[in-house]
Amino acid sequence: MPIGDFLRRRPEAQTCLACGSPLPHGAVFCPSCGVRADDPQAEPLHIVDRTTGLFNDRFVRPVLEDELARAHRYQRNLGVLLIEADGAGSPEEALKTMAAALAGTVRDVDTPGVLGRTPPQLLAILPDTDVAGTAHAANRVLSAVNEAMKLQGGHATVGLVCIRPGQRVRAGAVIESASRSLRSGRPEMMGKPA
Repeated sequence: MPIGDFLRRRPEAQTCLACGSPLPHGAVFCPSCGVRADDPQAEPLHIVDRTTGLFNDRFVRPVLEDELARAHRYQRNLGVLLIEADGAGSPEEALKTMAAALAGTVRDVDTPGVLGRTPPQLLAILPDTDVAGTAHAANRVLSAVNEAMKLQGGHATVGLVCIRPGQRVRAGAVIESASRSLRSGRPEMMGKPA
């Protein structure tokens, strides 16, 4: 083999198992995410759903836990919306449409995220929002999502929960309560009255 070919040869490029970024030759840790390159249990660290551009389920649940703790600590209300699509075409298209409408409707301090794909479900966390503010946000979001889904022949329903700061609640219980609200059409209240 000529010497020029030997010098031009490069080792096979490797990618990080966790984040997918290219690894420099001989790297032990990924420079992007810090995960050990040879860790067989490395999980993807994506926090954004690639279809919608919103936070994914893996990220939005801990954010909900943090917001619940913050609301309890500082004695503030917290609103949560659960939006679900019915009768639309493909779940992926419905999710994209719903996400665009939700992202354009909520405030900058609110956290929207994808909760489920089949049926398409989105979650919106509304910090420092009382019952009236949560109901107002639910009406705005429902109107925007239904308007956007009109072309696909689908419609959305929304469940809303308002968490009062008198008692500590968990994220799983809040999501179950939002699901009950979605099915019954009535808002749910959690926590003790102040």
